[in-house]
Amino acid sequence: ILLTINDMIVTFFSENLWFTAFCVCFLSLGVAYFSLPSVIYVVKQKNLMDKPNARSSHKEKTPTLGGLSFFVSLIFTLFLLRPFDSDSVGINILSGVGVLFFVGLKDDLTGVNPSTKIIGQIIATLILFFGSGLKITTFNNFLGITDIPYWFSILISCAIVMAIVNSYNLIDGINGSAAMVGIVIFGAFAYVFYDAEMNFYFLLSLLSISFLLAFLRYNLSAKKRVFMGDTGSMIVGFLIAVLAIKFFSLNTELLESAVITPSNKVWVLLSIIFIPFFDTTRVFTTRLLRHGQPFKADRSHIHHVMIDYMKLSHSQASLLLAAINLSVFITILSLNTSLSPLYLGIVLGVIFIGLAGLLFYVNRSYHIRKKKQKIRHIVNEIIKKK
Repeated sequence: ILLTINDMIVTFFSENLWFTAFCVCFLSLGVAYFSLPSVIYVVKQKNLMDKPNARSSHKEKTPTLGGLSFFVSLIFTLFLLRPFDSDSVGINILSGVGVLFFVGLKDDLTGVNPSTKIIGQIIATLILFFGSGLKITTFNNFLGITDIPYWFSILISCAIVMAIVNSYNLIDGINGSAAMVGIVIFGAFAYVFYDAEMNFYFLLSLLSISFLLAFLRYNLSAKKRVFMGDTGSMIVGFLIAVLAIKFFSLNTELLESAVITPSNKVWVLLSIIFIPFFDTTRVFTTRLLRHGQPFKADRSHIHHVMIDYMKLSHSQASLLLAAINLSVFITILSLNTSLSPLYLGIVLGVIFIGLAGLLFYVNRSYHIRKKKQKIRHIVNEIIKKK
């Protein structure tokens, strides 16, 4: 009788996608929303607060470890997605998240070496592939590349996970930025996977949006503020990377059902994760050009420029970042069926350079002012010669 009831429940959920979506969102949001006050209380009692330093955008000690609620929410909710898990990847995702959860937790409490983070990310990626149907098999003729060997699939997947996890962590610098940009990214993936009828990944996107919405309510609060910390950013970054790997692995038919030209899928993917991709690439490039140390921390991130020199509040800057990410995704998605990979890449490049130029114009830091003076001097010399 119990087996019959269980089969009936599984059948009901598998045949009622939108009811399942409602349950996933309700449970994920509810678990995160009601667990966060307990997290905040324990963090304050144990004095596990984030202390502001020279690079911080906050002035008071603030509770961290908000990412604990993400992990709990995922544990309580992921079982609802099992009827749709055609890749048998659900337990792998949970195990991979578990590895990064403990790495991030140790980093928030005592700190860890960058090499430890990288090893954790590689282990989590390898776990993701173990016995599952999730793997990248083709580039769909992007740059003339079609099918790829399995070893290269593992290599590119590890690179995707490390790039996305670390770039997402870098945008978590002001209240609301990581959560709002994350909601847009998961929303874009939800749209694509729904059109492609990949319901497990569609529901996973909704699950992630829901716990980020619950977190955002506290992250923007004046009295009960909490940060997601490395625990949260690594979990969210890993989930984004999982969706990115699945997006990369979609075959021609599934991509076309989502109105995506297969040879343009790399540009569409970069548009989905545009803000983390843009900020990491821009910051590392400018640091290399300035002093040759790309990992030396400073206040040159896009959110720092917005609050320091554009004088936006944290909420305003976060909303603007989310709006930029959404706008770029809509633009590239709209153009991807009518432009070749070369021209679509040029469009994305123009957007990238234009935004970088705008930030350079409004940035009034010492180093940028010195560069502007050199540029003016060069321009004046050219005018004089003419």
